[in-house]
Amino acid sequence: MKFIPRSNCPTPYLVAIDPDLNKSGLAAWSTKDREWIIAKTVSIENVLSELSELPPTETTVYVEAGWLIKKANLRGGNYRAAQAKARNVGENHGAGKLICKLLKAAGYTVTEFKPLKKGAFKTLAGAWSDTGRRYVEKESGLSHRMNDDVRDAIYTVLHFR
Repeated sequence: MKFIPRSNCPTPYLVAIDPDLNKSGLAAWSTKDREWIIAKTVSIENVLSELSELPPTETTVYVEAGWLIKKANLRGGNYRAAQAKARNVGENHGAGKLICKLLKAAGYTVTEFKPLKKGAFKTLAGAWSDTGRRYVEKESGLSHRMNDDVRDAIYTVLHFR
């Protein structure tokens, strides 16, 4: 699948966040300089400080919003495992909604979108496949060590830039 760059980002800066309770993936792209500003994990309390250099009026933020997906609530496994998964999903959704509220209150334009579907780039467990990892590395030009949350944020920037 070939990446098709979009030139319709309405602002000079594009930010993508893959929210997580402990460390969220954060990627920022300068559309005018065509370079990465940020590509790392940050905690909820540090999201605004990481974006402090980017003016809210000139920045569009995309947040991966898992809460927009219609749920089937079929978690499988034993009762404890199912409860733990459900708790983690709920906590991550709460973290994402909190991040959206903080960014909107700070004046950023926030767009929530449904997460990447599983397929060639992601395994059924939700982790990035080797194909997906190579794709993100090749298209972004970033080769440093990164976790799946950062990879999701980078992929989002690649999609919306």
